[in-house]
Amino acid sequence: MSKRIPVFDRAKEINHNSRVFAVNIFFAIFFIFLSSRLFSLQIKNYSYFAGQAEIGRSTIQVLSPERGIIYFQDKNKNLVPAVINKKYFAVYAVPKEIENPKETSAKLAELIPLPFEEIYSRLNKEGDPYEPLMKKVDDENLIEKIKKEGLKGIYIKDEHYRFYPFDSLAAQTIGFVAEADDGKIRGRYGLEAYYDDVLSGRAGEFKGVKDAFGRLIRSLFSQEKKIKEGANIIVTIDKNIQFAGEKALNDLIKERKAAKGSLIVMEVKTGKVLALANYPSFDLNQFQKVKDYSLYRNYAVEERYEPGSIIKTITMAAGLDLGKVKPDTTYIDKGYYEIGRYKITNYKNRVYGRSTMTKVLEQSINTGSIFVANEIGIENLRKYFKKFGLEELSGIDLPNEIKGDLSNLEYPKSNPSHLATASFGGGIAVTPMSLLRAYAAIINNGLSVTPYLMESIVDENGVYTSYIPPEPQRVIAKETAETLTNMLVSVIENGFGGNAKVKGYSLGGKTGTAFIPLFDQKGYSDDEIHSFAGFFPASNPRFIILVKLDRPQWGEMAASYTVTLAFREVEKFLINYYNIPPDETPHLEKISKFIK
Repeated sequence: MSKRIPVFDRAKEINHNSRVFAVNIFFAIFFIFLSSRLFSLQIKNYSYFAGQAEIGRSTIQVLSPERGIIYFQDKNKNLVPAVINKKYFAVYAVPKEIENPKETSAKLAELIPLPFEEIYSRLNKEGDPYEPLMKKVDDENLIEKIKKEGLKGIYIKDEHYRFYPFDSLAAQTIGFVAEADDGKIRGRYGLEAYYDDVLSGRAGEFKGVKDAFGRLIRSLFSQEKKIKEGANIIVTIDKNIQFAGEKALNDLIKERKAAKGSLIVMEVKTGKVLALANYPSFDLNQFQKVKDYSLYRNYAVEERYEPGSIIKTITMAAGLDLGKVKPDTTYIDKGYYEIGRYKITNYKNRVYGRSTMTKVLEQSINTGSIFVANEIGIENLRKYFKKFGLEELSGIDLPNEIKGDLSNLEYPKSNPSHLATASFGGGIAVTPMSLLRAYAAIINNGLSVTPYLMESIVDENGVYTSYIPPEPQRVIAKETAETLTNMLVSVIENGFGGNAKVKGYSLGGKTGTAFIPLFDQKGYSDDEIHSFAGFFPASNPRFIILVKLDRPQWGEMAASYTVTLAFREVEKFLINYYNIPPDETPHLEKISKFIK
């Protein structure tokens, strides 16, 4: 007998089976959907989604090189960093992360030198991703205090800036760096500008992926253009001589209440510039605060002036070299020289009567210089001025150097009056550096000398590239140079310039005093420019120094009482610094025939 299933139990079983079937159908559909989706992601659209993921991780990053260091030296070839890269800190805020701007501002106001109101105005900007608070912070204690506070939304990052350990020392010669129009940091003025490509190096580039922490992942698939770090430069400037030169120049300018000046110390035979001082100057670490941008200019190479009687040496060199005059050649000085309606007189209207060419230089006689110029003619005077480089760049490795101006000796300006005035440094213009170079050629046995500052470049691998000077050119005959050198020693012994002398040491040189022309009108002002170029020891010249002083306002108004004093201070320093022995007696015997 079969067992009957109740109607209500059978209905219950059917209902249960229906639910199981429905669940199975749901999972089957879900499995089909999931499989389809996985197929789409992993196979069909793999390239697209892989590319999207790669975009999130891939990067193209510019790798910035570190700028090279500039080194001074001392007499023992020890390197002295004059320009370095110094680590600083920047404090900035991400306002959108700050929950309570007022409270954060109050805490920061207790730590950093900014008022609460200013801090709060920067932090109270909802959604702002970046607000700078402080830059170039070098106080590590302050940075540690900020870090300890753990303020949310306040960050600190490292920065590197150019730092000049000696502040204003050789400021115009060194120059500085600043952001250019293209956003890149570039050298401005001085060595920083002239050797910008060498110092700045070459940026690198990385193409690849980064990890979750933003770190670059180098692999076989990454591409990298190698970075080239900036090279270091060793310059000829001796830190101690530069200090001495700047002190002597600054003291002279302050004592004489002058407007400005320059002082250059150079090795006679090599052209190595040991000091290049300018006044007024500026602090390289605070160059942004300079209002008068002309302070950035290097007056020794970027400004020319009428040199006055210091040029008589070059005029005499032409006369001697052409055989038109000798040291004992005489002429009659009447105290003046007339040309047309013009009358040119000697300094303080002095009359010297019969005078030799040696005496012309000793007493700086204007008419004597005109006599030599008339003997050689305007074409020869122009030719020799050019041979001495008075109308060309000196070749020194500094930017913005300008040439001299000899246009008064060129057709159609050239005439007898211009010949006369040019012979003693009037109506022509030169730079201090080109004038120093001209004198160096005389002292260097008549061979040209090229001044320079960069002695060697040291690349990232420590490889040195040394400066190779250009081949010297014959400017005047060796015999002419020897004769003129001895005449310049006689100038110090018997004429103007004796204030530059240090007892026991032979010295040669020539002064120059010139009025400053009025460029907006004809004629000259009452203001003067004083110059002195000298060399020592004269028995075997090692150093040549040029001092230029603009607009002295106090004391005896003549170069022999101003620039010679600064020269003497530097000369004494060099004698002690290099322990140079006295040489005077034997050399004076050698040149006795020139001394009256």
